[in-house]
Amino acid sequence: EPLVLMIDNQICGHAGLIPIKIKINDKQEDAIWFTDFFIDPQHRSKGYGRLLTEEWMKICPIQITFCNDQSLKIFKKMNWSFNNKITRKIEFNNYFKLLPIFRKFNSSNFNLTSTNNLKHVELDNTILDKIIDQYSLQLSSKSLSIIRDENWFKWRLMECPYKNRIHIFKFKDFFFITHIKFKNNFKILNIIYSSTLITDEVKNVFLRFSKKNNIDYVAYLSTEKKLNNILPWNRKLNFAYYTKDSATSNMFEEHFNDAHLIDSDVDYL
Repeated sequence: EPLVLMIDNQICGHAGLIPIKIKINDKQEDAIWFTDFFIDPQHRSKGYGRLLTEEWMKICPIQITFCNDQSLKIFKKMNWSFNNKITRKIEFNNYFKLLPIFRKFNSSNFNLTSTNNLKHVELDNTILDKIIDQYSLQLSSKSLSIIRDENWFKWRLMECPYKNRIHIFKFKDFFFITHIKFKNNFKILNIIYSSTLITDEVKNVFLRFSKKNNIDYVAYLSTEKKLNNILPWNRKLNFAYYTKDSATSNMFEEHFNDAHLIDSDVDYL
């Protein structure tokens, strides 16, 4: 349940959360994603953001979030740690679409056609079981990871409020969960979960699919250090985390590379 800040019987701020479990070596720990942190502009710089964060931190011993620079200032005052190892990357089909005049006639309709290498498959329990099986095998080899079990996947996908915009693709033996949306006259394909790394081969397969289906760009998370990360549309995310246990904090700093857009609200925003 979210936390709500009330001032004179008016809602002036809120903080959402997503409960999760994290694997740390061979143990499971409770944690929460911090999402939808907002203070009404007229009430900012008065300590309300800190107050809301203090209440939020009482709920669970481990907190993690992707946050903007404004929120990060508050978290740093609360002794949170952070890094910028994860980049939200964008691959354009046509760079002319960066100019509004070239996308003002875009349609919001999506009639998806599979390509030879990338197959569009229906989201159902059979496909979901295959995705979960692949993930379970990968989880066993990780020292630090978010635990996405059957209940988590079914909650995140089958009960998703924008389920009609969630699309599953298969490439070779790997599955990709995507969120396809229309925003600012852009047609966007967010790869929100993948059962393998987004290599150049995978990226090019999705770009060919996007070109065939008039999708303007593909977005995904990457921990690879590449020169094109400095392009203005490739954004380094603030990954912030808090725990009183120093060993767990060090694990986040050194080993956490398992974030997907599906985990928080980044793909929706």
